[in-house]
Amino acid sequence: MKRKAGELLIIILFYVLQITLGRAISIGGIMPNLLVILPVVFGYLNGKNEGMFVGFFAGLLYDLSASSLLGFSALVFVYIGYLAGIFYRRYEGSEMIIPLVIIFAGDFIFEFLSYVGNFLLHNRLNLIYFITRFIIPEMIYTGIVFVLLYKLFLWLNPHLEVRNKRRVNNFDERNI
Repeated sequence: MKRKAGELLIIILFYVLQITLGRAISIGGIMPNLLVILPVVFGYLNGKNEGMFVGFFAGLLYDLSASSLLGFSALVFVYIGYLAGIFYRRYEGSEMIIPLVIIFAGDFIFEFLSYVGNFLLHNRLNLIYFITRFIIPEMIYTGIVFVLLYKLFLWLNPHLEVRNKRRVNNFDERNI
């Protein structure tokens, strides 16, 4: 329960940062997508279920503020959290390359699907312009923000764990 409440508070904090500081830290109209970082980090550090849980609520908040289609971002973020959770316990948690690649791929997929839904279906067919002007700069900016915040997540993740109380089923015979 403590972990879920902590994750929801982190999601709300990142959502508030996204909508308030997003415009202040934008470079050339490009803002980092802070909410796509969360399912990747929690999925990579804690498994598929945590990544999907965080991805759903982060995507839902994103949909409420920035999307006209409720559930689209939540669905994409759930898949991004699942993808990150595949690499749980296969690599060191302190390794930063794999989650960074997942963030690049997840942000690209999310923005590309947003392009298809928002522009391509409205007969705006300049895909190369959209990729070079919007998607790639946002991927790079989101990756830079992820690199800056990853050590904070590594420090924060164990603090969200519930400490085991000393019970009979947790008792180790070697402590006698």
